[in-house]
Amino acid sequence: MTLRIIIADDHPVVRIGTKAVIESSGVGQVVAEASTVAELMTALSEHPCDVLVTDYSMPGGQQADGFAMIEMIRRRFPTLPVLMLSVSNNLAILRMVVATGVLGLVDKTSSMDELPTAIQTVQRGMPYVSQTLKERIDAIGTNSVEEGEAKPLSPREVEVLRLLGSGMTVKEIALHLHKSVSTISRQKGDAMLKLGLKGDAELFDYLRDGER
Repeated sequence: MTLRIIIADDHPVVRIGTKAVIESSGVGQVVAEASTVAELMTALSEHPCDVLVTDYSMPGGQQADGFAMIEMIRRRFPTLPVLMLSVSNNLAILRMVVATGVLGLVDKTSSMDELPTAIQTVQRGMPYVSQTLKERIDAIGTNSVEEGEAKPLSPREVEVLRLLGSGMTVKEIALHLHKSVSTISRQKGDAMLKLGLKGDAELFDYLRDGER
């Protein structure tokens, strides 16, 4: 079966290279491309596809940060397999990405030879982490981010972390979301527990890294 694939990245060179690897391998056909979040959501609405291959974050309003973009994709297209092209080796970032429903992680700064296999793997509903990312994770002495390691974050937990990353305090988030401070604090704590984060220092380290 020839898979229908949408690719999204704000760098034309990455899109060109990704498309070339996909189509030359015979794994599938690129049915649409996007360079912003708005273009991606339009493409997903207008072009049926089997796998989305996307950058972590792209220009595009409030969803430009990766967490919000991925959460919106999962909400609108819950059954669509998502493969993310990553440049991060921050374990907390990778865990959060997996927890929001991304099945595959491929390092776009190295060889893309693994991309066809990764696409086929996530299309079957199985997780995939590229070898270079595994090596980076092993080098910092942490656990794997593959299936079974990350617990899913709720949409509200993702939203709380996104707002924390934007610079808001717990009290400000509570006012913004019309919730109590204790509720927001609990959701923040639950999210940190699921991601294996210990303390605010680690939390803000990965939120800061996630903005790059």
